Amino acid sequence: MIADMVEFSRRMEQDQAGSVGHVTRSVQLFRALIGDYGGQIANLSGDGILALFESADKALQFAVQIQTEFRDQSVWGDGEPIQFRVGLNIGDVTFQESIAYGHCINVAARLQSMADPGGILVTGAFRSAAGEIPGFSLRSRGQPHLKNISESIEVFAVEQTGDGKRRFAIVAREAPNIEPVRHPTIAVLALANLSGDPRNDHLCEGIAEDIIGSLARFRNLMVIARHSAFLFNLKEHPTEEVRQRLGVRYILSGSLRRSDKHLRIAVQLIDAASESALWSDRLNVELDDLFDLQEEIAGAVAARMSVQIDIAEHRQESYYPQDMRAYGLVVRGQHLLLNFTREANSHARRLFEEAIELAPEYSRAHSAMSRTYNHDWRYSWSDAPKESLGSAIAYARRAKTLDRLDARGFAELGFARLYCKQHDEALAEYAQALALNPNDSDIVAEHADALVYAERPQRGVELVQKAMQLNPYYPDTYLWCLADAYDAMGQSEDVIATVRRMHDPSEGQRLLAANFAHLGMMREAEAAAHEVIRLHPGFTISDWRERPPYRDRVVLERYVEGLRKAGLPD
Repeated sequence: MIADMVEFSRRMEQDQAGSVGHVTRSVQLFRALIGDYGGQIANLSGDGILALFESADKALQFAVQIQTEFRDQSVWGDGEPIQFRVGLNIGDVTFQESIAYGHCINVAARLQSMADPGGILVTGAFRSAAGEIPGFSLRSRGQPHLKNISESIEVFAVEQTGDGKRRFAIVAREAPNIEPVRHPTIAVLALANLSGDPRNDHLCEGIAEDIIGSLARFRNLMVIARHSAFLFNLKEHPTEEVRQRLGVRYILSGSLRRSDKHLRIAVQLIDAASESALWSDRLNVELDDLFDLQEEIAGAVAARMSVQIDIAEHRQESYYPQDMRAYGLVVRGQHLLLNFTREANSHARRLFEEAIELAPEYSRAHSAMSRTYNHDWRYSWSDAPKESLGSAIAYARRAKTLDRLDARGFAELGFARLYCKQHDEALAEYAQALALNPNDSDIVAEHADALVYAERPQRGVELVQKAMQLNPYYPDTYLWCLADAYDAMGQSEDVIATVRRMHDPSEGQRLLAANFAHLGMMREAEAAAHEVIRLHPGFTISDWRERPPYRDRVVLERYVEGLRKAGLPD
């Protein structure tokens, strides 16, 4: 990979000290992230970077992510945005006195010089070796002449597709069997980006997500989770479709136009049944005043929906950072966490670390950092899992101390304490979190899982169903929690049926193996056991049994016995 900063010479002529600072910070970002993708920086030359990778697919993933990072970073900074051109190629490299040489490097350099600012060009050979990245495509640019390169080489541009903006697929989910909710229900859709600049996409989602968080504090209002609400927009989906698919009575939609740090936001509250506008407003605000705007919109919506609450008591009094860059870093990192990959988790942690450096008292950055260490624990991404769990607890405690009104800090501490097998303490933290934000579907689902491990699986089932209603297009983790509950109650048929509803049942294979074995379906049990070994080489029952935090050892031993019957190694 060859990367080069756009307009570096002009920048140096106009502001040498500032340009050197920009290059230094940019190189630090490359260094911080590249190792997570199996790469290393081989050479630096002014504003140019040569990096080598173990595989083409990892190189492409890194290139896309680093370009996205610089694009999103520019939303929150001052002055001219930093942009790089990137060229990617595959081939042999020779080292002479620690300097990398190779024809493939020369070709990558030519591609870099031809790329658009913020763009990525790759060779046909690289394209054949690299895998696909959801939301991106490689479009042929033909076989342009490359300076001092005699061979004809087809060049491809990496481009974001329309699906790249959609983080979840719209899929049919079986509706949970629960009583209809009598409270008013609302879906807050992501703001439409009217600026024509994809840099502002995550800003549009971030504003809507914070409005969801503000509204979710009202007990008499049911707010659809972002995972489901952001699948829809009124341009592509009629109001009636949104109403039926999400089961809501009200829809909040809007748009954003941006000029530098000035935002113009239009919002409207719609009665979904009649499709009439109950309230609309146009607001002009500076980026630094964004938090006041979000609370103003949430309060106005609650008032016009006649929610029977004291709105003044629910005004957000949490600490927000004065440096908007810290807020932007957390927004970007939280989007990365939705990818559920080791590389994205590490990348998100780097962003949260930077946010904490900029705003040490920003609670949300600390709770987000705690989640990255929880992911390390839960998905076995850490070489020192106990240390990761300890870090998760430390960051969550710090988040609670900094902001006693933010539910996420309490929930993160509950999650970490659960896996320390401190059940009563975990449930107490979740109770505090839900007192602050009763309609956060992810917290509701995690609370349900904690109840399963704390010998209350039936209540866990009820809460998972509530979470599914708050988030109709729920992630597989909700089904995982539900299957855990059925397993704790000894309902093997329900366990199997629930796991089979998952889009990616990889993490449900242990449950399948054990419960097929309990039912005497040994062929199916052995097949699931083989999947466990394929997905987790080196899996042993003795190692795994230390992880689930069951308070009732009888439930754990029944699970372990099922795994043993299925043929998994002790």
